Amino acid sequence: MYDRVNRMKIAICDDENVFVKSIYNYLWQQPDCSVECFLSPTRLLEKYEAGERYDVVFLDIVMSPINGIDAAKRIRACDPAVILVFLTSYLEYAPSGYEVNAFRYLLKPVGKEDISRVMKDIRTKLTATHTLLKTPECEFLLHTQDIQYLEADNKNTILYYNNDVITLRKSLSELAAQLPFASFFRIHRKYMIHLAHVREFDDTHLTLDSGKTLPVSRRRSREFKLALKIYIEGDINE
Repeated sequence: MYDRVNRMKIAICDDENVFVKSIYNYLWQQPDCSVECFLSPTRLLEKYEAGERYDVVFLDIVMSPINGIDAAKRIRACDPAVILVFLTSYLEYAPSGYEVNAFRYLLKPVGKEDISRVMKDIRTKLTATHTLLKTPECEFLLHTQDIQYLEADNKNTILYYNNDVITLRKSLSELAAQLPFASFFRIHRKYMIHLAHVREFDDTHLTLDSGKTLPVSRRRSREFKLALKIYIEGDINE
């Protein structure tokens, strides 16, 4: 996600305002972060159930009426990819975090150095599963698996990303050089696809899991099938 398009979306949830502020005061200064604060786990869960998603959730453990572990379980059920960082004064809660694949525990009071270290590690984790696309105007950090395909449009490129359509002022060839080689294949002069989304194909066409059908260049058909075979057998994770 990284805003799923742009910036890292972060939620801070703690029923003690002083701890929310201490983390917010550091994060809001980061140009790649968009931060939202919650003083109640109920409100955070309402946002999730309404379809909102975050890249990172800083979550206090001892809260009411729902404790942080139970809130994390409900969040994880909605979003398997979210990074959960627990805030706690009691490390005896740590074993419960394994149930929800907690990324880190931060002991209260949380200092600037603590946040700096965990954010460095989070950025490292995200860049392992994300792709940074640079254009003359800005940079987009996108979850690689969520890129369906790219389409050349004169000097621009149209990126089909989840349910979003993004027009980038850069050629398809230039953007292709920024994508993970093993996960993408240029099936046609106009199209490059993420191999994970291929569901059906023949010598001249393929269909993605979205239902979209795209042409496959005859001269690239054999190489495409080989690339797909290598991708599947390699079980590449992003």
